[in-house]
Amino acid sequence: MLVPTVRDMTITFYKHQSGFSRYYTMHDRQGNLFSQYTFTSVWGRVLESGREKVYTFKSREEMDKKLRFLMKKRISTGYRVLYSFSRSKEYKEIFDSAKETKAV
Repeated sequence: MLVPTVRDMTITFYKHQSGFSRYYTMHDRQGNLFSQYTFTSVWGRVLESGREKVYTFKSREEMDKKLRFLMKKRISTGYRVLYSFSRSKEYKEIFDSAKETKAV
């Protein structure tokens, strides 16, 4: 039986490209029946909708590694942090690695 985890992470990136704003959000608000380690990515021109992908993992370490990879990838392609929130120390530490790209 899976142990429920606290769902409390969201980070949104943005960039301006060809006259449009593009957004990329990662959050763990949506649970998964098959793993307690899961997060969802949503990307597109509108924050509330767009393409979506749900990631599931066997361990917290695998999930953290993928979060870091995706954050690094977004930053390297010109995205900046628009918003981030978490009550969890683990997520806050991951978000600190992107702090220098915070939108002004």
